[in-house]
Amino acid sequence: MMSLLHRYVLKRFIYCYVLSATGLIGIFIVVDFFERVDEFIRRDMPYSDLISYFICKIPSVVFFMAPQAVLLATVITLAVLARDNEIIAMKAGGIGVVGITLPIVGASFVIALLVFASNEYLAPIATKKMNYIFKVKVQGNPVYGDTYIDAANDWVDGGEVWFVAKDKAIWNIRYFDPEKIRISEARIFYRFDNGSIRKRIDVKEVVWNSTHWEFIDGFLRTFDQKGHGTTEYFEKKIIPVLETPDDFIKNIIIHSDEMSLRELYKEIQEMTLEGKDTLKYRVEFHQKISYPFISIVLALLAIPLSLRSSRHGGVLFCVGINLAMGFVFSFLYAMGVSLGFGGFFSPLFAAWGPSILFSSLGFYLLFTLDSEYIIPRLGL
Repeated sequence: MMSLLHRYVLKRFIYCYVLSATGLIGIFIVVDFFERVDEFIRRDMPYSDLISYFICKIPSVVFFMAPQAVLLATVITLAVLARDNEIIAMKAGGIGVVGITLPIVGASFVIALLVFASNEYLAPIATKKMNYIFKVKVQGNPVYGDTYIDAANDWVDGGEVWFVAKDKAIWNIRYFDPEKIRISEARIFYRFDNGSIRKRIDVKEVVWNSTHWEFIDGFLRTFDQKGHGTTEYFEKKIIPVLETPDDFIKNIIIHSDEMSLRELYKEIQEMTLEGKDTLKYRVEFHQKISYPFISIVLALLAIPLSLRSSRHGGVLFCVGINLAMGFVFSFLYAMGVSLGFGGFFSPLFAAWGPSILFSSLGFYLLFTLDSEYIIPRLGL
């Protein structure tokens, strides 16, 4: 009988979760669609890029919406069961609250693991492609290729960093050091209107000298329309470049949302060895781990709140109470992370502190569920 009951509650919960997750994701995508579609249309982008952009956005949206979907699914499932007096019937059959809600907690744990795995293996790839479509194809920003540079001004390495400059020259950079504002092993191509190369610069270093870029140890090749060219070697040469150092930093850096946990952890270790400040990235690292498991926290919180509030109102009342508590949790979680970035909290406490606090509150409300008082009175 217990197994049959678990399957029944689990089926109800999964049905509500799928509807809640689909609705939340759909609302987010629709709102984002109306914000982005004008830019795609204005630049005459193909519909395939527009569709690919939103498909690639789904994993990151799922990551952020999964806890809220679990909260809604838990509330609706229990409120409907209570409305139909099924909770009372189960209790009359000798089944306690734990037995009734165990499938919900178990399913929330599985959802948290799936979201965690998706954010580790699928979301970084999808986010990188999404950013490429929007930032490069739509907005015309430089391409940052298949290599990473951390946002704390580390070296970029990989040999496949390409971007189109403001003067339409095509740059290929091997190394870029934002701290010293130095580019090493660069190739720059200038083209005729028909696409053929009219000038090519191969240079060992490009260094920023307060007001301009100095090209050091390289050679300049100039070609005519027929492909015939001349070569000029130089030790130091000033060549007009419209980009400032900030342009290079802004457009070449790949952000942590495009990194998996393993890649982010590797960056933190390398930065630590170099003596650089890793606070921001340690907070983001713990945030990436803790956020999926908010699903379990909100489920533990929603169970007693839903059962309590169902005694005094209907489904909408239950949803309202739980959404208010979910808002309070989200506010404290965001504030904790912000304080972690500011150094007021340790990265571990910033990411996990609110979850521990509200999990404790959820367990307390469960233990006092059959009491008429929020704080049980001690008998004499």
